[in-house]
Amino acid sequence: MAKQTNLLQRFFGISALALAACAGPALAQTAPVAQQKPWSALTSAELIAAAPKDAWAKLDQSRLLYLYFEPTQAGVQTPARVIILLAPDFAPNHVRALDELLAKAFFNGREIVRSQDNYVVQWGDGAAATAQGLQGGRMAAEFDRAYGAEFKPLELKDGDVYAPKVGFWRNWPVAWDPKAKRYWLPHCYGMVGAGRDEGADSGGPAELYAVNGHSPRALDRNVTLLGRVVDGMDQFATLPRGSEAMGFYASGQTKPKIIKAELGSRLPVSEQISLEALRTDHAIYAEILESRRNRRDSWTKFKAGKLELCNAPLPVRISPKE
Repeated sequence: MAKQTNLLQRFFGISALALAACAGPALAQTAPVAQQKPWSALTSAELIAAAPKDAWAKLDQSRLLYLYFEPTQAGVQTPARVIILLAPDFAPNHVRALDELLAKAFFNGREIVRSQDNYVVQWGDGAAATAQGLQGGRMAAEFDRAYGAEFKPLELKDGDVYAPKVGFWRNWPVAWDPKAKRYWLPHCYGMVGAGRDEGADSGGPAELYAVNGHSPRALDRNVTLLGRVVDGMDQFATLPRGSEAMGFYASGQTKPKIIKAELGSRLPVSEQISLEALRTDHAIYAEILESRRNRRDSWTKFKAGKLELCNAPLPVRISPKE
């Protein structure tokens, strides 16, 4: 239960104390207790606890990137671990190139080079990949994609400042333009992208970053996003900040070294973490959005009546044992 609570805290973006205040005792109760009340009366935490088995979708290990790096806290011996869900539906060429880099152990032994407060954590080396003749150093950008009849998102009725339409599709936050018939991933907290230089096609997955602060949505359609952190975001968020411009680590600072980066499907079963995400196309998810729009807990005194895309919960949990 403690592990599941930690995952919920990461995705709701609140402290343990605030989570307890918002959720009340229902968070520690079983789903049948929550189900005694109608969905429309439940808090977000209660709805997640009450979500039926068919509301959860297991995450494919072949789409999970496990990143292990040296611990930075004094006295800690266990390597830090971050798990990233990749997004081939949005950036197929980048995900394919990243797979090739991982197969060649490209990231192993490289460093986390940047930790900028309220912005991003960055790792890898695009120049090194290019020098080695690897595709992931420089490649054509995948800022957005055309869509057809297969694109059937759940629209967020609150609207958005940065896009004509926003919502959720295939368990991802998504923005789109109905006139141009193009969609893209937004720069929400925890999203992972490919760093680039001045030119649109000057980057690739050999140099990655994760958003670790307030959602920098002005970056939407300016950088290729290819995934999001689904576990271990706290490992990125608590890294020492770089002292150079833009948060790069100075030569005298200790740069956390990556021990191993690999797809879950290529790891021993003993190292795989079985995760599942709440399906955004399930009826209970729309109710969760409403519970976040107008919070139903006793702690909240003013109901906002609005919900921003990056503040909508996308719950992920460890798969319960059968």
